[in-house]
Formats: sequence, structure tokens, C-alpha cells
Amino acid sequence: WAAQLGAEHRFNDMVAVFGHVAHSFRVPNADERIGQAVAFNWPTPTPTNFDLRTQTSREIEGGARAHIGALDLQSSVYDMELKDEIFYSPATGTNINLDPTRHWGVETTAKLRLSDAVSLRGEVTYTRAVFREGMFAGRDIPLISRWSGNAGVSWNIWDKYVVYDAIVRYIGPRRLDNDSANVQPLIPAHTVVDMRIGGEVKSMFWSFAVQNVFNELFYDYGIASLATIGRFNAYPQPGRTFMARLGFTLP
Repeated sequence: WAAQLGAEHRFNDMVAVFGHVAHSFRVPNADERIGQAVAFNWPTPTPTNFDLRTQTSREIEGGARAHIGALDLQSSVYDMELKDEIFYSPATGTNINLDPTRHWGVETTAKLRLSDAVSLRGEVTYTRAVFREGMFAGRDIPLISRWSGNAGVSWNIWDKYVVYDAIVRYIGPRRLDNDSANVQPLIPAHTVVDMRIGGEVKSMFWSFAVQNVFNELFYDYGIASLATIGRFNAYPQPGRTFMARLGFTLP
């Protein structure tokens, strides 16, 4: 079953508070139930089955938003307790239900209009995700960074014909996949800068973008060995890349 109850109170045109409580569920889909046979265990792959249980969650959130002149600001705190969280296990190549878990954190976003043409935006997120019970109780869930955020600028240079955007994205260190015991090295933090210039002229749109401007060398996913401390497989991301687009919108 699922239900949600929320409320918002506006003190005035500038400040409001909000909050909600909810209970939700997620039913495993067909792929999660039967679509993940393990090729690397061939010729004796781990069989898939219909034993996955429905994931359920209880959550609460509260926060505030403010509109002060050219500044829009919103911040919220949330807490979620999950049971039977559905998780893809690289150890078996199948989807499993985790022991009870908890996710909580703070999310803050801001936008500042410096002029009619220039605006700044940013977001900072603090997240904790841990096992509540079981053999890994108190340990971090893999692949979830505690800190992440971004900051960007948008400049409408010429009446939307030419618009410049730049963004800096930060992802903090996190546990490798397969490291629920929290004994393996961390996936290192990384910071990437992206830039884009583009625009629209009647039915035509165009853009030129540079991803990872400073050619940062990083990987954002890795799988830890269950047998050897310090051994893992990492999947590097591309370095600096360029992309140009030109298109038309038909009437």
C-alpha cells in the first residue's frame, strides 16, 4: 500500500515551510526477477527466480523555501527507512533484497539572478545510506557518496540566439560495488567542468559543448573483489569530449 500526507505553510510572499510523511512500495519487475542469469559462472550460472520481495519504504521530509529579491533558496531534510530494498548483486549477478536500510540527508538548492541575462545556480547534497540490520549493520551502502554538488552559470548573450552555460560537478568518495563490509578502497572523489554554447533561431537550434573541460581522469564505478583486499575492477570515464548539434523543429 502507498499513502502520502503533506502540508505547506506560506508565512508571506518570501518564506514558506513544507513537509510530508509517506509510505511507498516498489514491486520487482520481470527483468529483476528473471532477466539476470550469470554468464561469468558458466557453465553453472546462478539461477534466477521469483523470490524477490516487494520493496517498502517509510519516509519523512521537512524543509523551507525562500524568495528574497533575486535569490531563490530551498533546503530540506529527509529520512527514509527501507525494507527489502531491491539491489543488483555483482557477486551473484542477480537481484536480491537487502537487509533493512536507512537513507537520510540534506538537500539545498539556490538560484541567483544577477541580471536579466545572467543567473547563477547551485546545489549541495549530504546523504547517508547505511544498513540498519543484518551482518553489515551500521556500514555504508556501496556506490552512494556522502557529499555531492554542482554550481553553474547561465548567460543569455543575445536574446536566446546565443546562450552560454557552464557547470562544475562534484561527486565525493564512495564505497565500491560489492563492498558492503566497507573494507576495500574508496572510489575517489572527482570534479568535472562542462561548458556549452548554443541557441535558437526561429525553428533552428544549435549547440557546441565541451564535457570534462580540464580532462579530469576518473572512474565513477568499480567492483571490489570478495576474496582480496585492495583488488577491484574500475571502469574509467572518457576524458575531454566535444559535441556539436544542429537541428530544426518542424511545424
